[in-house]
Amino acid sequence: MPAETPAPRGDSSTGKFAAAIWDFDETIIDLEPQHTGAYEALCREYGSDYADMPEEFRTGSGRRIIDDIREMRAHFGWAASEEAVFAKRQQLFDEICRTAKLEPMHGIREAIAQLRAADMTLAITSSAVASSIDAILQRLDLREAFSLIVDGSEVVHGKPDPEAYLVTATKLGVPPAKCIVFEDSEVGVLAAKRAGMYCVAVRNPRAQTRQDLSAADVVVENVTNGR
Repeated sequence: MPAETPAPRGDSSTGKFAAAIWDFDETIIDLEPQHTGAYEALCREYGSDYADMPEEFRTGSGRRIIDDIREMRAHFGWAASEEAVFAKRQQLFDEICRTAKLEPMHGIREAIAQLRAADMTLAITSSAVASSIDAILQRLDLREAFSLIVDGSEVVHGKPDPEAYLVTATKLGVPPAKCIVFEDSEVGVLAAKRAGMYCVAVRNPRAQTRQDLSAADVVVENVTNGR
């Protein structure tokens, strides 16, 4: 579906939905500093300078980690295999996160509690890596709230392609029209709408690039503004 023709807008009342699907990075928790730190350390590992990557890459949002790795290998001409670079990047990221003070975005705990009280199934659909998401949710004491994590390894096409959200809906056994999505990025909003889901865009005030969230059904400054 072309970007200029998003899926029809839905009904935002929680009674219309059976599942709430969350993006992870910069929606549940702000991890931009940790991701940047991991890429900077990765470049040092291979004798490159992260500042030499194009600005649109360094300030982008919503891409799969594996797609970032492919672009960086091509840009710098790294000889190491894609698998080796990916593994090193995740090792560095997990090390940084282990020593970082991590807190969920404003209002997340309250929003999750309200959705669970409404008997909605919660899932995460992210371009990040499931093992890292799992570990961070455990630290935040939020892991048990989510019945499913779908990451970038489970799809061929990353956001804005709707594949990840459609895979999530299929695994949950919930029709796309019965899903409400919480996203912070332009590509994530487009993916949700192309999947035929209702989308609440939650603006990240610390985002490096202001995202065009106009395709969402609702845009809020934080999740306490409504769903």
